[in-house]
Amino acid sequence: MTYLAGVILLSVTCAFSQTQSGSIIPERLPVNLKLNDTVQKYLVVADYYNGDIFGNFFNKFRIQGEYTRGLKNHEVKWNNVTVAMSTGQYDDFPAGEQLSYMDDFTYEPSADMMKPEKFSTFTAHAAYSKNLVWDVMGIEGLAWMYFDKLELNKPVKAGIFNNKYDLAGMGSFENKNMILTWIGVSKMNDEECALIDYRTFNNPLEFASGNMEMKGRSHYWGTIWVSMKDRQIEYATMYEDVTANMKLPGQTEAQIIDVTREISFSKLPETK
Repeated sequence: MTYLAGVILLSVTCAFSQTQSGSIIPERLPVNLKLNDTVQKYLVVADYYNGDIFGNFFNKFRIQGEYTRGLKNHEVKWNNVTVAMSTGQYDDFPAGEQLSYMDDFTYEPSADMMKPEKFSTFTAHAAYSKNLVWDVMGIEGLAWMYFDKLELNKPVKAGIFNNKYDLAGMGSFENKNMILTWIGVSKMNDEECALIDYRTFNNPLEFASGNMEMKGRSHYWGTIWVSMKDRQIEYATMYEDVTANMKLPGQTEAQIIDVTREISFSKLPETK
Protein backbone atom coordinates (compact mmCIF):
# COMPACT_ATOMS: atom_id res chain seq x y z
CA MET A 1 0.00 0.00 0.00
CA THR A 2 1.36 3.44 -0.90
CA TYR A 3 1.68 6.20 1.68
CA LEU A 4 -1.11 8.21 0.01
CA ALA A 5 -3.47 5.22 -0.07
CA GLY A 6 -2.78 4.60 3.62
CA VAL A 7 -3.64 8.20 4.50
CA ILE A 8 -6.91 8.00 2.53
CA LEU A 9 -7.88 4.70 4.20
CA LEU A 10 -7.13 6.13 7.65
CA SER A 11 -9.25 9.22 6.93
CA VAL A 12 -12.22 7.14 5.78
CA THR A 13 -11.95 4.84 8.82
CA CYS A 14 -11.90 7.80 11.21
CA ALA A 15 -14.88 9.41 9.49
CA PHE A 16 -17.00 6.28 9.96
CA SER A 17 -16.10 6.04 13.67
CA GLN A 18 -17.38 9.54 14.43
CA THR A 19 -20.84 10.82 15.29
CA GLN A 20 -22.61 13.51 13.29
CA SER A 21 -21.12 16.18 15.56
CA GLY A 22 -17.61 14.89 14.85
CA SER A 23 -16.90 13.31 18.24
CA ILE A 24 -15.65 9.74 18.63
CA ILE A 25 -18.32 7.28 19.82
CA PRO A 26 -17.30 6.13 23.31
CA GLU A 27 -17.19 2.47 24.32
CA ARG A 28 -19.78 3.01 27.05
CA LEU A 29 -22.35 5.59 28.06
CA PRO A 30 -21.44 8.22 30.69
CA VAL A 31 -21.77 6.70 34.16
CA ASN A 32 -22.56 9.83 36.15
CA LEU A 33 -24.89 11.65 33.74
CA LYS A 34 -27.81 12.85 35.88
CA LEU A 35 -31.34 13.37 34.61
CA ASN A 36 -32.12 17.08 34.31
CA ASP A 37 -35.73 16.57 35.35
CA THR A 38 -37.19 19.86 34.17
CA VAL A 39 -40.71 20.09 32.74
CA GLN A 40 -40.95 18.12 29.47
CA LYS A 41 -44.05 17.67 27.29
CA TYR A 42 -44.69 14.85 24.84
CA LEU A 43 -47.34 13.65 22.42
CA VAL A 44 -47.92 9.92 22.89
CA VAL A 45 -49.79 8.06 20.13
CA ALA A 46 -50.75 4.37 20.38
CA ASP A 47 -52.36 2.64 17.39
CA TYR A 48 -54.02 -0.77 17.76
CA TYR A 49 -54.63 -2.92 14.66
CA ASN A 50 -57.02 -5.82 15.30
CA GLY A 51 -57.31 -8.85 13.04
CA ASP A 52 -56.78 -12.60 12.83
CA ILE A 53 -53.64 -14.72 12.57
CA PHE A 54 -54.03 -14.93 8.76
CA GLY A 55 -53.55 -11.18 8.27
CA ASN A 56 -57.23 -10.30 7.88
CA PHE A 57 -58.03 -6.83 9.22
CA PHE A 58 -60.99 -6.17 11.57
CA ASN A 59 -60.62 -2.59 12.83
CA LYS A 60 -58.15 -0.17 14.39
CA PHE A 61 -58.08 2.15 17.39
CA ARG A 62 -55.95 5.16 18.23
CA ILE A 63 -55.48 6.62 21.68
CA GLN A 64 -53.30 9.68 22.01
CA GLY A 65 -52.61 12.35 24.59
CA GLU A 66 -50.27 15.03 25.88
CA TYR A 67 -47.95 13.84 28.64
CA THR A 68 -46.07 16.21 30.96
CA ARG A 69 -43.28 15.15 33.31
CA GLY A 70 -40.85 16.99 35.60
CA LEU A 71 -43.56 18.49 37.80
CA LYS A 72 -43.14 19.07 41.54
CA ASN A 73 -42.79 16.00 43.79
CA HIS A 74 -41.72 13.95 40.71
CA GLU A 75 -45.29 13.99 39.41
CA VAL A 76 -46.50 13.64 35.82
CA LYS A 77 -49.87 14.37 34.21
CA TRP A 78 -52.03 13.80 31.12
CA ASN A 79 -54.22 16.14 29.08
CA ASN A 80 -56.17 16.14 25.80
CA VAL A 81 -56.46 12.34 25.62
CA THR A 82 -58.68 11.08 22.80
CA VAL A 83 -59.77 7.70 21.39
CA ALA A 84 -60.71 7.10 17.74
CA MET A 85 -61.82 3.99 15.83
CA SER A 86 -61.86 3.13 12.14
CA THR A 87 -62.91 0.09 10.10
CA GLY A 88 -60.84 1.24 7.12
CA GLN A 89 -57.41 -0.36 7.25
CA TYR A 90 -55.71 2.43 5.30
CA ASP A 91 -58.09 5.29 6.13
CA ASP A 92 -57.09 8.22 8.30
CA PHE A 93 -58.40 8.14 11.84
CA PRO A 94 -61.40 10.38 12.49
CA ALA A 95 -61.43 13.02 15.20
CA GLY A 96 -61.27 11.22 18.52
CA GLU A 97 -63.62 11.13 21.49
CA GLN A 98 -62.26 13.22 24.36
CA LEU A 99 -61.62 11.28 27.59
CA SER A 100 -62.40 14.02 30.11
CA TYR A 101 -61.40 11.86 33.09
CA MET A 102 -57.80 12.04 31.82
CA ASP A 103 -57.65 15.87 31.93
CA ASP A 104 -55.00 16.79 34.51
CA PHE A 105 -54.75 13.15 35.62
CA THR A 106 -51.69 13.51 37.88
CA TYR A 107 -49.60 10.89 39.70
CA GLU A 108 -46.08 9.90 40.69
CA PRO A 109 -44.82 7.01 38.51
CA SER A 110 -44.34 3.99 40.77
CA ALA A 111 -45.42 0.40 41.28
CA ASP A 112 -48.60 1.77 42.90
CA MET A 113 -49.83 2.67 39.42
CA MET A 114 -50.64 -1.02 38.87
CA LYS A 115 -53.32 -0.88 41.61
CA PRO A 116 -57.05 -0.65 40.76
CA GLU A 117 -57.70 2.26 43.13
CA LYS A 118 -55.35 4.51 41.12
CA PHE A 119 -57.85 4.35 38.24
CA SER A 120 -61.10 4.77 40.15
CA THR A 121 -62.16 7.71 37.93
CA PHE A 122 -61.55 5.86 34.65
CA THR A 123 -64.71 5.02 32.70
CA ALA A 124 -65.03 4.69 28.89
CA HIS A 125 -62.15 3.01 27.07
CA ALA A 126 -60.36 2.45 30.40
CA ALA A 127 -58.31 -0.48 29.08
CA TYR A 128 -56.74 1.78 26.43
CA SER A 129 -56.08 4.71 28.77
CA LYS A 130 -54.55 2.49 31.47
CA ASN A 131 -52.28 0.98 28.83
CA LEU A 132 -51.20 4.49 27.83
CA VAL A 133 -50.08 5.16 31.41
CA TRP A 134 -48.22 1.82 31.68
CA ASP A 135 -46.57 2.11 28.24
CA VAL A 136 -44.98 5.44 29.16
CA MET A 137 -43.84 4.16 32.54
CA GLY A 138 -42.22 1.24 30.75
CA ILE A 139 -40.47 3.40 28.15
CA GLU A 140 -39.06 5.72 30.82
CA GLY A 141 -37.82 2.80 32.91
CA LEU A 142 -36.13 1.22 29.88
CA ALA A 143 -34.46 4.52 29.03
CA TRP A 144 -33.00 5.20 32.47
CA MET A 145 -32.66 2.18 34.74
CA TYR A 146 -29.72 0.55 32.90
CA PHE A 147 -28.23 3.65 31.25
CA ASP A 148 -25.03 3.54 33.34
CA LYS A 149 -24.44 -0.15 32.54
CA LEU A 150 -24.68 -0.04 28.74
CA GLU A 151 -21.66 -0.63 26.49
CA LEU A 152 -21.66 -0.22 22.73
CA ASN A 153 -23.31 -3.15 20.90
CA LYS A 154 -23.26 -5.39 23.99
CA PRO A 155 -26.73 -6.77 24.85
CA VAL A 156 -27.60 -6.52 28.54
CA LYS A 157 -30.09 -8.80 30.30
CA ALA A 158 -32.30 -6.27 32.08
CA GLY A 159 -33.53 -8.64 34.77
CA ILE A 160 -35.21 -5.96 36.87
CA PHE A 161 -38.00 -5.84 34.26
CA ASN A 162 -38.61 -9.61 34.30
CA ASN A 163 -41.64 -9.87 36.52
CA LYS A 164 -45.34 -10.71 36.56
CA TYR A 165 -47.47 -7.57 36.85
CA ASP A 166 -51.06 -7.28 38.01
CA LEU A 167 -53.00 -5.11 35.53
CA ALA A 168 -55.00 -3.13 38.07
CA GLY A 169 -57.28 -6.11 38.74
CA MET A 170 -57.93 -6.81 35.02
CA GLY A 171 -55.47 -9.66 34.63
CA SER A 172 -51.70 -10.02 34.42
CA PHE A 173 -48.70 -9.52 32.14
CA GLU A 174 -45.30 -11.16 32.57
CA ASN A 175 -42.03 -9.93 31.09
CA LYS A 176 -39.84 -12.98 30.45
CA ASN A 177 -36.46 -11.88 29.07
CA MET A 178 -35.88 -8.15 28.55
CA ILE A 179 -32.76 -7.32 26.53
CA LEU A 180 -31.31 -3.80 26.20
CA THR A 181 -28.61 -2.83 23.69
CA TRP A 182 -26.96 0.53 23.13
CA ILE A 183 -26.52 0.47 19.34
CA GLY A 184 -24.99 3.87 18.59
CA VAL A 185 -25.42 7.63 18.57
CA SER A 186 -27.77 9.76 16.50
CA LYS A 187 -29.37 13.21 16.56
CA MET A 188 -32.94 14.07 17.54
CA ASN A 189 -34.32 17.54 18.28
CA ASP A 190 -30.78 18.94 17.85
CA GLU A 191 -29.58 16.72 20.71
CA GLU A 192 -26.87 14.07 20.44
CA CYS A 193 -28.63 10.93 21.64
CA ALA A 194 -27.81 7.39 22.63
CA LEU A 195 -29.93 4.90 20.67
CA ILE A 196 -31.14 2.18 23.04
CA ASP A 197 -32.88 -0.88 21.57
CA TYR A 198 -35.08 -3.08 23.75
CA ARG A 199 -36.89 -6.37 23.07
CA THR A 200 -38.72 -9.12 24.90
CA PHE A 201 -40.63 -12.05 23.37
CA ASN A 202 -43.14 -14.72 24.45
CA ASN A 203 -44.60 -12.81 27.38
CA PRO A 204 -47.76 -14.41 28.88
CA LEU A 205 -50.84 -12.16 28.98
CA GLU A 206 -54.21 -12.64 30.64
CA PHE A 207 -56.89 -9.95 30.51
CA ALA A 208 -60.54 -9.73 31.54
CA SER A 209 -62.83 -6.71 31.44
CA GLY A 210 -66.58 -6.94 31.75
CA ASN A 211 -67.64 -10.07 29.85
CA MET A 212 -64.54 -10.07 27.61
CA GLU A 213 -61.72 -12.51 28.32
CA MET A 214 -58.36 -12.83 26.57
CA LYS A 215 -55.34 -15.10 27.09
CA GLY A 216 -52.23 -15.18 24.92
CA ARG A 217 -48.67 -13.98 24.44
CA SER A 218 -46.91 -10.72 23.55
CA HIS A 219 -43.73 -9.83 21.66
CA TYR A 220 -42.64 -6.19 21.92
CA TRP A 221 -39.58 -4.15 20.98
CA GLY A 222 -38.49 -0.62 20.08
CA THR A 223 -35.87 2.12 20.24
CA ILE A 224 -35.37 5.07 22.59
CA TRP A 225 -33.40 8.25 21.82
CA VAL A 226 -31.85 9.45 25.12
CA SER A 227 -30.04 12.79 25.23
CA MET A 228 -26.36 12.48 26.10
CA LYS A 229 -26.49 16.02 27.50
CA ASP A 230 -29.32 15.85 30.05
CA ARG A 231 -30.56 12.21 29.87
CA GLN A 232 -34.01 13.32 28.74
CA ILE A 233 -35.95 11.14 26.30
CA GLU A 234 -36.07 12.92 22.94
CA TYR A 235 -38.09 10.28 21.09
CA ALA A 236 -39.16 6.65 21.47
CA THR A 237 -40.97 3.90 19.59
CA MET A 238 -42.64 0.67 20.65
CA TYR A 239 -43.98 -2.15 18.47
CA GLU A 240 -46.00 -5.06 19.83
CA ASP A 241 -47.58 -8.21 18.45
CA VAL A 242 -50.16 -10.05 20.58
CA THR A 243 -51.71 -13.39 19.65
CA ALA A 244 -54.49 -14.57 21.96
CA ASN A 245 -57.66 -16.55 22.49
CA MET A 246 -60.47 -14.05 23.06
CA LYS A 247 -64.08 -14.62 24.10
CA LEU A 248 -66.51 -11.73 23.62
CA PRO A 249 -69.92 -11.29 25.28
CA GLY A 250 -72.43 -13.71 23.78
CA GLN A 251 -69.80 -16.06 22.35
CA THR A 252 -69.69 -19.69 23.49
CA GLU A 253 -66.20 -20.34 22.08
CA ALA A 254 -63.03 -18.26 22.02
CA GLN A 255 -61.53 -17.03 18.75
CA ILE A 256 -57.86 -16.53 17.96
CA ILE A 257 -57.01 -12.88 17.34
CA ASP A 258 -53.89 -10.90 16.54
CA VAL A 259 -53.33 -7.35 17.77
CA THR A 260 -50.43 -5.24 16.57
CA ARG A 261 -49.54 -1.96 18.21
CA GLU A 262 -47.39 0.99 17.14
CA ILE A 263 -46.49 3.64 19.70
CA SER A 264 -44.62 6.92 19.26
CA PHE A 265 -43.36 9.14 22.07
CA SER A 266 -42.52 12.57 20.61
CA LYS A 267 -41.29 15.67 22.42
CA LEU A 268 -43.54 18.68 21.80
CA PRO A 269 -41.94 21.83 20.32
CA GLU A 270 -42.14 23.98 23.46
CA THR A 271 -39.79 21.62 25.30
CA LYS A 272 -37.44 20.62 22.47
